[in-house]
Amino acid sequence: MNIKWIVLLGLLASCSSFADFVYMREDGNGKAVILQNEETQNIEVLNKLDSKNWALYPDISADGKEFIFAEGPDQTDLSLTYINPSKKVHQKFILAEKGMLLHPKFSKNGRFIFYSAPGVSHKNTIYYFDRSAEVTRQGDNQIYSLASAKALDSNEESYFPRPSSDGNFVVYQRNTSGKKEIVLYSFIEEKKTVLAEGMSPALSFDERKIAFTAKKNGNWNIYVLERSSGKIIEMTNDAHDEMAPTFTKEGDLVFASNKTGNYRLYKMLNESWKSLVSIDDDLKNVELYSPQFSGNKNFKQALRAPFIGNARSSFGTTMHEGKLYMAGGHQGAEHTYPPESFSDAFSVYSTETNTWTELAPRPYKAHGYQIAAHGNYIYAFGGFSYSPNHRPGWKSIAQIDRYNIKDNKWETIGKLYSPRSSNVAVTIDEKVYLAGGWDSTPKFHNDTNGTFLASIEIFDLKTEKIELASYTIPLPLRRAFTGVNYNGKILLIGGLGEGSSHFELLNQMTSIDPLTGITTELTPLPFATFAPAAGIIDDELFVFGGMFKMGAMEYDYVSHIYNHNFKTGIWEHTGRFVKETKGFSQVFNLDDKTLGILGGHHYVEGMDTPVSTFETFKK
Repeated sequence: MNIKWIVLLGLLASCSSFADFVYMREDGNGKAVILQNEETQNIEVLNKLDSKNWALYPDISADGKEFIFAEGPDQTDLSLTYINPSKKVHQKFILAEKGMLLHPKFSKNGRFIFYSAPGVSHKNTIYYFDRSAEVTRQGDNQIYSLASAKALDSNEESYFPRPSSDGNFVVYQRNTSGKKEIVLYSFIEEKKTVLAEGMSPALSFDERKIAFTAKKNGNWNIYVLERSSGKIIEMTNDAHDEMAPTFTKEGDLVFASNKTGNYRLYKMLNESWKSLVSIDDDLKNVELYSPQFSGNKNFKQALRAPFIGNARSSFGTTMHEGKLYMAGGHQGAEHTYPPESFSDAFSVYSTETNTWTELAPRPYKAHGYQIAAHGNYIYAFGGFSYSPNHRPGWKSIAQIDRYNIKDNKWETIGKLYSPRSSNVAVTIDEKVYLAGGWDSTPKFHNDTNGTFLASIEIFDLKTEKIELASYTIPLPLRRAFTGVNYNGKILLIGGLGEGSSHFELLNQMTSIDPLTGITTELTPLPFATFAPAAGIIDDELFVFGGMFKMGAMEYDYVSHIYNHNFKTGIWEHTGRFVKETKGFSQVFNLDDKTLGILGGHHYVEGMDTPVSTFETFKK
C-alpha cells in the first residue's frame, strides 16, 4: 500500500487538562473525538467539530500524551490524525487512494501503530508500521517513510487490531465465510489462532484477558476470554446491545450500551454498571462510543545511553557515590551456555555525563550474580559459569572478588559457603545478605536441576568476613527472583520454584527480618512470574517485566509495570510499560524518585536475544 504521512506542523489550542480516556461522540454537529478526565470529568474536543467531518475510533497512548483517530468527510475518504499536545504536533496519515482507513491503535510501548485500511483486494485488512523507522525532511515538514508498513495478511478482510504492549502479537476481527472471528496472531511463532466468533476485540492492560462483542438471541453482548485457560465468560445479557468493549488499567471492563435508547459509556463494577459520562440536557441525543484508556499519567519515562559492549542479561549492578557499576552477564540466546556466552565485562556509568566507561574485567566470566559497594571497593559474589568438566557444561562458583576503584584492579579475597547463582544480594546496614538461588553444578551426568539453596550468607562490608545466617528462606526454595531492602527488611519477590518439570512460577512476596530471621508473607503478586526486576520509590514497590505464563505451555516475557503500595497492601497495574518486553533486567535507584531499568532478555521479531537498553522511571 502506497501511504505517506504528511506532517502538518502547528500549534494546538492549549488545554487546561488532558483526559484519562478518549471516545467518539456523535450528534447534530457531527462525529467528534473527546478527551475526558475520569476523576474531574473535564473534557476537550480533539478535532474541529464540523457536521461535514467525521472523527472516530480514537486511541490514547499509555502515558496519555499521544492521540490518534480516523478523520475525514465520510467513510470513503478517511485519514488518520495524530496529535501530541506536549510537542505541539498535529499530523495526518493520508491514503494515496481515498478509502476507509479505520481503527488506529498504539502498541502500549509506543513503538508500533496498527490500523485497518483497504488492501490489494479492496477489502480492509490489518496494517502496521514501526514508528522508529528513519525520518526524512522536506523543508519544515517531517515525512515518515512507510516503506516498512506491512499488511498482516493482504488476503483476508480484517478490522479492530489490538496489539500487545510490545507488538509481539495482535488480536483482531477477521471476516470470513459469512462470519466474524476473533483471531490472535503471534509474530514470534508466525501463527494464527481463532479464539471465538465475535467482533471488536479488546486486550486488557495485563494482556491476560480479551473482551469482544458477539450476537446472541438477536442482540450484542460482551464476552471476556481468559488467555491462560481459554475460558469465555458472558459479561452482559440483556435485550439491548453492548458494543465496543475495552479495559481500564485496573482491569475494569468498559463498553458502550444503548439500553437508554442512545449509546452511553459504562464501567462494570462487580455486576453493576457505572456511567462514565454525565449526561446533561445538551447531551440527551448524542451517541457515545469506542472508549480507550491511558495508564497512570503521574510517571515519567525516558531513555539514557545504552551500556557498552555486548547486549547482556543476568548481570550485577550497584550504585555507589553517584555512579552505576555493572558486572558480568549472559550474552546470547537463552538456555544456551557456550563459553562465549559468559561475560567478564565490568563498566561504570556517570549520571552527570550520561556516558559509560570500560573498567578492568572481573577475573572470572560468569552471570547470574550480584555486586555490592563499600568505600573504595566493589564486591562480586559467586555466579554461574562455563565448565568443560560437566554435562551440561556449567557450574556455580563460590569465589568473592574485590575491585579496587582507585587502582582499577581485581583480586579474589574469599569464598562463599556454597557455590551460588541466581540469588539476590540485599545490602542492609553495611551487610550483604546473599539469599536463595542455586548451586547449578550438575550432581550427575545430565543433571539440569542442580541444588536449590535455602541458606542465607552474610558478608560484612566492614570486616570482609562471610558467615552463614542462623535462619533460612522459607519454602518454596527459589531462584531467578528479585530482592530489595524495604525499611531494613529483605523482600524476596517472585521467582522460579524448585522441583518443577517445566516452569513453576511464583507469586510470593516474602519479608525476612535480617536480625531475627522471622519471615512474613506479604500480599502476593497479582501474577506469578520469574526473572522480574523491582525497585522502591517512597512506600511503593515497582515491578518491571519478567516472564508470565499465558497458556498451558506458553511462557512470555512481558513489559508490564506493576506497583504495590506498602501502606494499603494493594497491587495495581500502572498502565505503563517498559520500552521492551524483557526479564532478567536490573533495577536501581538513581535518586529518591527515579529508578533505572537496565538490560535484560526478550523475544522480538522471531529473535531470542539480550538487550542493552537503559530506561528510567520517575515518580
